[in-house]
Amino acid sequence: MTKRKRSTPKETTPGTPAESGEGDPTVHVSSDMLAGAPSVFAPGNKMPVESSESSEVTTDVKPEDEQAPAAETVSGFDESPSTEGPAEPAAGEAAITPPSPPPPPPSYQPRPPSFVAPGPSQRRAGSSVALGVVLVVLGLFALLVQFTGFDPGGSWPLFIVIPGLTLLIVGFVSLGTGALIPGAILTVIGLILAYMNATQDWPAWAFAWPLVAPGGVGLGIWLQGLRNHDAQLLRQGRVLMFVALLIFMIAFVIFGTIFRISDTDYGLFGKAALPGLLIIIGIVLLLRSIQRSRTT
Repeated sequence: MTKRKRSTPKETTPGTPAESGEGDPTVHVSSDMLAGAPSVFAPGNKMPVESSESSEVTTDVKPEDEQAPAAETVSGFDESPSTEGPAEPAAGEAAITPPSPPPPPPSYQPRPPSFVAPGPSQRRAGSSVALGVVLVVLGLFALLVQFTGFDPGGSWPLFIVIPGLTLLIVGFVSLGTGALIPGAILTVIGLILAYMNATQDWPAWAFAWPLVAPGGVGLGIWLQGLRNHDAQLLRQGRVLMFVALLIFMIAFVIFGTIFRISDTDYGLFGKAALPGLLIIIGIVLLLRSIQRSRTT
């Protein structure tokens, strides 16, 4: 460290600031003095401290070996990433295996319905069986007429009733609705024709047709429900038969008692048809209102 005394010039050197006061002299440093001095702004050097009491310029110069060392390299960031595989467990350690995924839930398998609709081949086979049975029964009845001398002139509706009853029996035993519904329809038609043939009341067909359909259809469905112990089919069959009976009563009142299209005297049935129809309709309306009130 070098110490230099300041001199107080009498004249103001151009290029220097003016004096701020009499007790504050200006320091003049030439370029020759700074030629061999180290840079004060170099890293690791301290700024020169000026003491106001001694009025001296102090310059701290550190040797080159005391300068800030170069930045050290952190070994942890310079090392290349490891390419080795996962570390194997030691001999004394147990290998940890990841838990196995849970098994998938069992697929939902719907329960097969108790009643399976027959396919086309089954329907054709059932129709063939029903037709064959009907033809066999008709052939036997024709043989009975030929060898016993039975006159079928007044009992020709039996050729319709017998096939109908045969289909009912075969359908109830094995074939189901494929034979029950046609058998019920044929049976009802045969019975109506037998009544008309016996009483010669042919105009009665004007109000007897509801007994065939939906009456015969309802009878076949009801027999199918009775065969399979199906409450829904039983209910559908009863509803259809009730509707058929109601339509028959309305048609009979209109054509049999009001317009009198037939000369046949129906006796008590003809007299009680209209009041009975009103009573039945009133009971139906009451039951429906009670059912609605219960549901609400």
